[in-house]
Amino acid sequence: MTETESSARGSRESEQVQQTRTIRLGVGGSTIEVLASPAQTSGMVSIYRWRMSPSSRGPVPHFHTTFSETFIVEEGEVDYFDGQAWRTLQPGDTVHAPKGDVHALRKERAEPATLLMALSPGVPREEYFAQLATINEEELSRLHEDYDNHFVDADER
Repeated sequence: MTETESSARGSRESEQVQQTRTIRLGVGGSTIEVLASPAQTSGMVSIYRWRMSPSSRGPVPHFHTTFSETFIVEEGEVDYFDGQAWRTLQPGDTVHAPKGDVHALRKERAEPATLLMALSPGVPREEYFAQLATINEEELSRLHEDYDNHFVDADER
């Protein structure tokens, strides 16, 4: 079940209120927080926080043709595939996948992990994340195509 929540945080210096949307990724407990949408950054970047539950695995090798991704590990350990080899990332580690480059993430440890994801230029991924939790297998290929996810040989996993 996909569930979204909004939380408001006020600032004493400003009358503006920042909205954070949290998208639940199914029943496993993982969530995506929308920290900055393309609309908020004039299309320059979109920023998400992915809180991976202990059972979360991560996406298999894939690439994007219209945007690059940068990942920063905040908590836990995550393995990153750069198209050639896997390596373990720890808190503070940063990796970048330029558009067109194959990359993947996996989490094999039964512990939570948290990643910041910055997409540039900014692309709206909120609906993609929300639909991943509820879409059936027959429509999954269309969803990936619509949101510029192109998967390669899954044997690399």
